[in-house]
Amino acid sequence: MNQPKKVIKRDEVKAFTQQACKGAGLGEAFFESLWSAFLENDDIYTEYVYYLVKQEFACEVKINGYTIVDILIWQIDHFKALLDTDTSQTKQNPVSMVLLAFDTFLKLRKDPEQYMRHLSEDTGTDYIEKYGKRVM
Repeated sequence: MNQPKKVIKRDEVKAFTQQACKGAGLGEAFFESLWSAFLENDDIYTEYVYYLVKQEFACEVKINGYTIVDILIWQIDHFKALLDTDTSQTKQNPVSMVLLAFDTFLKLRKDPEQYMRHLSEDTGTDYIEKYGKRVM
């Protein structure tokens, strides 16, 4: 038997996202920027709402071959050294990680050249090479 579709109004998503940003320590400016970008990118907004409802990623939107999950994986790798030192705002904060991933995904669409370079070059090991720190 098919379950009825859950309907979430845009103002509910906005209020939830604003509260999630605040709770994740990302602040009002981050929320305003993220929300504005969602409004300009309906397909990514739809993917975000899908995640909110299902707690899983649809991965239907691709930007230069990357999905939101690719961004999350890159983020985890990129911040690995920082996560180990407990200084990153994503440490023990999955809400922050998801919001930052969607923010990066939206920025990838807006400025693909810059973010494609980051995605192909920046890793947790780059951090170690740059700053000479190895964290186990």
